[in-house]
Amino acid sequence: MQAKTSTNIIIFQDSKSPYWMCQYTGPDGLRRKKTTKVPILGGLYQGEKLSKSQAKNRALIVAHAIAQQTDENHKDHNNMTVDELFKLMLQGKLGRVSIATYDNAKAAYKIFTDWLGKKASAPICHITKADIKTWVNDRRSQVRAATCRKDLSAIRAAFTWAVDAEIIDKNPCDKVAVPHDTKDEKIVKEAFTLDEISLLLAKLPDEWASAVRCCLGTFGQRLGDILSLKWEQFDFTARTVNIVTGKTARVLTQPMQPWFYEWALQRYEQRPEGAVYLHPRLHVHSNPSPEFTQLVRLHGIGVSSTTINNGRRRTWHSKTFHSLRSTVATLLQAAGVSQGMAMQLVGHESADVHAVYIRPSIAQLQVAAHTLPSIE
Repeated sequence: MQAKTSTNIIIFQDSKSPYWMCQYTGPDGLRRKKTTKVPILGGLYQGEKLSKSQAKNRALIVAHAIAQQTDENHKDHNNMTVDELFKLMLQGKLGRVSIATYDNAKAAYKIFTDWLGKKASAPICHITKADIKTWVNDRRSQVRAATCRKDLSAIRAAFTWAVDAEIIDKNPCDKVAVPHDTKDEKIVKEAFTLDEISLLLAKLPDEWASAVRCCLGTFGQRLGDILSLKWEQFDFTARTVNIVTGKTARVLTQPMQPWFYEWALQRYEQRPEGAVYLHPRLHVHSNPSPEFTQLVRLHGIGVSSTTINNGRRRTWHSKTFHSLRSTVATLLQAAGVSQGMAMQLVGHESADVHAVYIRPSIAQLQVAAHTLPSIE
């Protein structure tokens, strides 16, 4: 079967452009219009001076070259698989986005291609909106809405690029909605109390107890940043910890509280020879968050919610490692630290986002309530 090629190639003038324009029918049957960049009145073109008539002839030659390039691109693109598209997208993201964004996209691509199976090796034009909808519904039976939206966003961006590159005509992800969380899924996230933190520090395995201390000592930094901590980030002379956050690439210089300084210095002096990371096992852990949550549940901290959807059991817990971020934000609020100062320590750029992390316990609310004057 002979491959289709571009046809009906013409050049014309457009009142809005000083260059000859070309128009042709691409191998996909679509009519395209592009500029040749050859000046209508003649002049310099790629270092060569052209007369008006020469410019017209050159524009026709360029138009054919543009159409030919379209044919070659169409031939290559028409065979691009989902796997190849995602690989290309990840290569483009390297060095341009934060580590967390890159890892999120990589994880979303793997989840989707694993779900596709053999179809991941088929041309991307074979992926339909029905495929995306089915995948979204299947994914929602495993995770909450926010996680599914994050995964879909990464996949939608890849297909948007494919549309812009004229590999496919339509994005199969367009107008695909993620079902909202059900009432059972909306478990209230809570901050840890000081008693719960004391229990964790006493009962958790050494590296996890260390991770909790480091999170509190760096004012609630995220799990990925804590497990990536290196000893070279600690400045024991200045008593600071230098962190570049994985999610936002924000540079933070965190002052060390006396208890954290003393603990970290002692651990530094006792570290194994050649140690780079504070938490070497957890640093290479493929999915550490569920392990921590399981330990929290094991010690009776927080509450769980379980639902069964299509035969799959799903469990959420009210307290995760990320809850430590809320713990710090709440403690800073209770201590009377100004919002601006607290945001600087925690690393929030938005007051609205910071406010979400303030989750006082009933005991803290009672203390606040008792500061009001009595009404006789």
